[in-house]
Amino acid sequence: MQHRFAAEGDAAPTWPAMATEWVVEAKAGGKCLVRVVHSLFASTDEWDNQLEGTEQGWPGFFKILRLYLTYFRGMPCTPAMVIAVAKGSEAEAWKAVTGPLKLTGVKEGQTWKAPPGVPPLGGTIEGVNETDHLRNVLVRLDAPTPGVASLGAFPHQGTMVILSLYLYGDRAAAAVTRDQPLWQKWMSERFS
Repeated sequence: MQHRFAAEGDAAPTWPAMATEWVVEAKAGGKCLVRVVHSLFASTDEWDNQLEGTEQGWPGFFKILRLYLTYFRGMPCTPAMVIAVAKGSEAEAWKAVTGPLKLTGVKEGQTWKAPPGVPPLGGTIEGVNETDHLRNVLVRLDAPTPGVASLGAFPHQGTMVILSLYLYGDRAAAAVTRDQPLWQKWMSERFS
């Protein structure tokens, strides 16, 4: 599998193959053990930081899985992703996206609602992660539909800013169709 995230007009890097193996093992009491093995197949060490960067993202995906199983189990999902590439640092990109969204300084358990001028989005802050190379806010949504929003910034060919939405229920597909282009426009205006 080849992965490519690049700004329009950038030369495409030749990426080594990556593989992800998921093993879900049933346990007593209606529980299960999820094991993920992520591998990168390269002939040199120059790709080690790519694998390490990918590994930093897995805890966020496991939190999303836990939220789904806790609050949205059995509901159909319609995902959406909006990506922008910023030329500055992660801290600069994070400030440029969290400031206008009123996400600066939010804390876990806090209720949050997107301000006017962006598509409807709101719910409870489920996690905040701000390290040297990874910034992320996770929101359990009640608007526009039940779901999860993950907003993050991390180094990759500059700084990558990604809004991932996992919307659940019968209205999710319509909300994605309506809102994804509006979010992409909003992000593009900040990181053109």
